[in-house]
This record gives sequence, C-alpha cells and structure tokens, in this order.
Amino acid sequence: MSSGVTMPLRVPAELLEELGNFTGYFWSDFRLEPIICDAIRAYMMAAPGASVQSAAPSELGYQWKELFLPEGTRLRASFGGQPYFAAVEGIEIKYGEQAISPSRFANLQGCGNRNAWKAIWLRLPGRDEWLLADVYRSARKAAIARLRAGGESAAGIGQVEQPKEKPLQGQRLSMGMSWIRRRAAWRIARAVCRWWR
Repeated sequence: MSSGVTMPLRVPAELLEELGNFTGYFWSDFRLEPIICDAIRAYMMAAPGASVQSAAPSELGYQWKELFLPEGTRLRASFGGQPYFAAVEGIEIKYGEQAISPSRFANLQGCGNRNAWKAIWLRLPGRDEWLLADVYRSARKAAIARLRAGGESAAGIGQVEQPKEKPLQGQRLSMGMSWIRRRAAWRIARAVCRWWR
C-alpha cells in the first residue's frame, strides 16, 4: 500500500540523538530513515503470543525458611544510609557473582548481628513497592492460615493486606470520655449539693 507520499513526523531530539549514538549515524543523517521504518514495522508485527509467553512465571526461586522468593525478586538492605542490592537468580540469591544467604546479605556491612527479617526489603517480580521481609512473611503466614481454615483461594496467598483500622480504639476512647464526663458531672453535682446544704 505504497502511495509514494512521505509525511514528516515529529520525533524528540533526545530520541534521535540516542538512536544516532546507538547506530553510529549522526542524528539528522538520512540513513536513519530505514532503521526507523524497520523499527515501526517490527513493532506493528510483534506476535501477540510472544509477550504472553514471556510473562509466564518461572518455577525457580529461593526458599527462605517458610517464605518462597520467586526468581527475579530484588533484595535491598542498607548500612550507614547506603543501600546495597541482590537478586534471586535461579535458586540462589546473588550479590554480584557471589551466592549468599539472606543472613549473610543482611550482614555484609556493619557488625554482623542484624536480623535478616528486619533488615532486608523485598521487591517481588512485577511489583513496584518494597516490602520489609518480616512484614511479607507475616502476611504470607496469615494468608496460609486463612487458606487452611477455608477462608480464601490459593490465589490470594501472595497478596499483602493493608493494615486495617482498629474500630475498638475509637469505642474505647468514647467510652473513656463518657466515663470522664460522668465522673466530672458527679463531682460537680456533689459540690453543688454541699454548697446547698
């Protein structure tokens, strides 16, 4: 469907500079045109099943006591305000090229007596938020307990619940305030009665 008509397109200068650096051509070189056209065609012809297949979860991961960390999980700890990172690759936690345990990772810096559950933050594959390992472990334990009690499906085990507000605190506060008010009213009434005697 070639009509022979060309149409100018606006492309951000930064993107053209990056493409030029990547290909080795100057950003305004006409030799970039076929590269850009090929990239657009490749984008439009992408197989729809390819992205679904690559998104399939891996069965590999690291078993940390009762907590399973799937492959691709990122670990973060810090010492002296400086963070350091590791990742689950295959069935190991890798810090650089070294395979290490969570405890060893948590104690790479500092005095060596830090609790890994309290020092390591986790970012699971496909998630943006970092969770403290201890919080994630507690949420998993609670989900497993509910599953065993028949309260939810297996799909909900990986979800971390947000802390719920405690409605009893407000009730206790109102009960406490009403008790204080009653006591104050009783003292005032007693004082008035003494005054009238």
